[in-house]
Amino acid sequence: MKKIKGLISIFLILIVSAFLWYIEEPLIDLVSSRHISLIIGGVALTGFCLVFFLSTRLKWMEKWFHGLENVYAYHKYLAIFSVSAVFLHGILMVAGATEEHDGNIVAATGLFAFLLFVILTLIALIAKRMKYEKWRFFHRLMVIPYGLGLYHTYIAEEYDLLQLTPLSIWMGITTVIGVVSAVYVILFYQRIGFRNRGKVTAIKHLTPTVMELELTLDKKLLFEEGQYVFLKIKEHGFEKAPHPFSISCGDGIKIYLAIKTLGDHTEKIYGNLKVGTKISLDGPYGHMIFSQGGAEQKWIAGGIGIAPFISYLRNNKVHNNISLYYSYRGEKEAVYKEFLDNYAKKNSNFDVKFIDTSKEERLDVNSLSWNSNSSVYMCGPAKMIKKYNSNIKRTDKNIKIIFEAFDFR
Repeated sequence: MKKIKGLISIFLILIVSAFLWYIEEPLIDLVSSRHISLIIGGVALTGFCLVFFLSTRLKWMEKWFHGLENVYAYHKYLAIFSVSAVFLHGILMVAGATEEHDGNIVAATGLFAFLLFVILTLIALIAKRMKYEKWRFFHRLMVIPYGLGLYHTYIAEEYDLLQLTPLSIWMGITTVIGVVSAVYVILFYQRIGFRNRGKVTAIKHLTPTVMELELTLDKKLLFEEGQYVFLKIKEHGFEKAPHPFSISCGDGIKIYLAIKTLGDHTEKIYGNLKVGTKISLDGPYGHMIFSQGGAEQKWIAGGIGIAPFISYLRNNKVHNNISLYYSYRGEKEAVYKEFLDNYAKKNSNFDVKFIDTSKEERLDVNSLSWNSNSSVYMCGPAKMIKKYNSNIKRTDKNIKIIFEAFDFR
């Protein structure tokens, strides 16, 4: 229940919306198809309200939805659901239309909003290779069809949403939440959300593709080992959009971030970022809190996903029985290997297995020994995490699995 209470909340909100639209008394006689279409259209608007609300990254959402990656997953699927609902709403409206409804401003506004929703959703779904800054720009344009949809609904003749009724109150609340959330994300998030400011004070290139940044902040950042932050680089030539990076260690004033070149933005950071560059941070986020794990823990890291584990090990001597499986491709990608070797030699409760996928098979989690008291922590590529999560759950549903996978599109 704890892991799905966010999802349950979404379903309940959509059901309440459908119910209030269903019981509202229309001002004119409606054929059944038209009545159903209005209910579906109302639910679609509620869905988009939630889409914008989930975009705000409010801190409590991470616990409520069991991870920020889940917040973004629900955000994406809610957008798809809402656009589909708008499409069905349009079909049913056409089926129940009469001559006096054809060609009026209400229908025209609704059609234009629908077309914009479809175009922008398709861009969001197929633009995986688009630069994040451009993708984010198109994504934020969703506020335009959302506003048109609200206008379309409020001027429609079927209901008077300015009268005091349960539906009008509900619409008022969801409209305010949706609009305020959209305005906050577009205009204010990057101004007031990034409260920790500082500058780059050291750069260390660990491998040809991995670097570690030392950031010195103006005020202390309170974080747990295993968490991450969104980094915004305040320098011309870098993307204005913030990106998530794991904290590899730090005392709160000095923060170290591990960054791997995985695209244009990270490649530019690796090659062009200079000491003295001003930055700001939003966070911390993440629920990989190792101290909350069981007596037996298995850690699985892929590539730069080793960073949150290093953050914990640098500041703690382990007392639980911990086995780390660290997967990478090629020796040059094995960051922190020497540190892990030395740590394992000095701590009898800790052992590490290095898996070089350029020379050997990938880790098969089914071959590992498990018990119901095991806690599994995973960080790495989203595809790897999804596969291992599914396989481990098939082994034993009682195993506690905690993971981070940065997939926020």
